[in-house]
Amino acid sequence: MVSSLPNYYRLLGLLQSARPEDIKVAYRRLAKELHPDLNQSSSAAERFQSVVEAYETLSDPKLRKAYDEVWKPAVAKAADAAASAPGVVEGVTNLVGGIMDKFNRRWRLGQDLKYTLSLSLTEAFLGCEKTVSFESPVRCPTCKGSGKSGAADCGDCQGSGVRLGERVFKVVVPAGTGAGMVTRIPGGGTPGERGGPEGDLTFIVEVADHPLLEREEQHLRCRVPIPVTTALAGGHVEVPTLEGKTSVVVPAGVQNGQVLRLEGRGIPTPNGSRGDLLIVLELELPDNLPETARQLLVEAERQAPPDAYPRSVAYRKRLGDLTGD
Repeated sequence: MVSSLPNYYRLLGLLQSARPEDIKVAYRRLAKELHPDLNQSSSAAERFQSVVEAYETLSDPKLRKAYDEVWKPAVAKAADAAASAPGVVEGVTNLVGGIMDKFNRRWRLGQDLKYTLSLSLTEAFLGCEKTVSFESPVRCPTCKGSGKSGAADCGDCQGSGVRLGERVFKVVVPAGTGAGMVTRIPGGGTPGERGGPEGDLTFIVEVADHPLLEREEQHLRCRVPIPVTTALAGGHVEVPTLEGKTSVVVPAGVQNGQVLRLEGRGIPTPNGSRGDLLIVLELELPDNLPETARQLLVEAERQAPPDAYPRSVAYRKRLGDLTGD
């Protein structure tokens, strides 16, 4: 009888007026939730099968039309009222049976794919568009994923509806992307066998280390060695930024470890601002200095006034206080 036909709309959580795209979204959600490979509960397999049957019927325009005609309350009441009339019941039963026979061909949900998207520091923090291509299962173009060529299995995919092919995606990387961030493309995974819906594709961002820049939250840090003479007399150093290199003024008399700050040259943030570039100056003593040059440095130190090395003076005072000297 008609009343024994499942309410496929209710199974998918939809109204009878649902659009084809609503049906697909609802099926994808429920199929992932109930797929036996992902859900080990005892009722999941049976519910999954019911969801597959509902989707297969409602996604096929001809089957959906036939189902709707059977499911209409007026038709259902007429069938119940005519339960004693074998001809009417037989006609309804044949129609229901025709729909149910379609379920002998089961679809299988496509697999999700994960792809590591490798970015440079500049690409990640300034944003970019990447074209990604890789080989994976695709829907068979010959049978369009049905697995059938007429009444026989498709020879190109051996009836699976799936064959190996190249996949190409364009991925927009927003400014300020960090390592481990995830971008999901629904339907970007492998297609299901025999016309089943695709899984999803997940891009996981991997940011390569920069040879000179280190990230500290929204700031960037760069350690720059400078000669002692530059620290004494001042000068310029070139430093890397996300946009390229730039020249920075080094004031005379800087100390080892002193930090110069370039505002707004760090990492972009979601609110549109940017962090800073912190330049750590590291004084470098010369190697293999000629004797004449070494003597000049020694002489320059002898001629320096006592307060030219305030940290050394403070250190000696503290040491004297400790030792009583």
